[in-house]
Amino acid sequence: MKARQVALGGMLTAVAVVLMSLGSLIPVNTYVCPVLCMLMNRPVLERCGRRIGWCYYMATAVLSLFLAPDREAALVYVFLGYYPMVRHLFEKLGPLKQPAKLVFFTLAGAASYGVLLLVMGAGAAMTEGWLLTAVTVLLWDVLFLTLDRMLGAPVRKR
Repeated sequence: MKARQVALGGMLTAVAVVLMSLGSLIPVNTYVCPVLCMLMNRPVLERCGRRIGWCYYMATAVLSLFLAPDREAALVYVFLGYYPMVRHLFEKLGPLKQPAKLVFFTLAGAASYGVLLLVMGAGAAMTEGWLLTAVTVLLWDVLFLTLDRMLGAPVRKR
């Protein structure tokens, strides 16, 4: 493992943690910041490999849980931040890859909100109805399918 690879992973981890810490400034950043952190994992994977990619994910997840003021964004990242490393497994499913990704995103979102509601005591704050919950899940899936498309876009070589 080269020092340059470790340095790239470490620097992008620091940027990701700062980005996650800024997530509470604008409400929509609850979802945007974790997605941006997952996109920042792409250069780490391309230049450094999966091993440094997993280190990037773990360091960003742990530091976000401790430092980010928006716990919801941190939990979204914890439950979905590893997707860039496992994305290649979904690509092997052929015609079933899109439904499998939708199930994955929906279950990961449900798990993150389950932890948020049960462990962190945010149940009193979540008073929305079933229709709003269904719309939220639909928008959640659209956001992460867009993320998946951005992760799969070809890299432009110079």
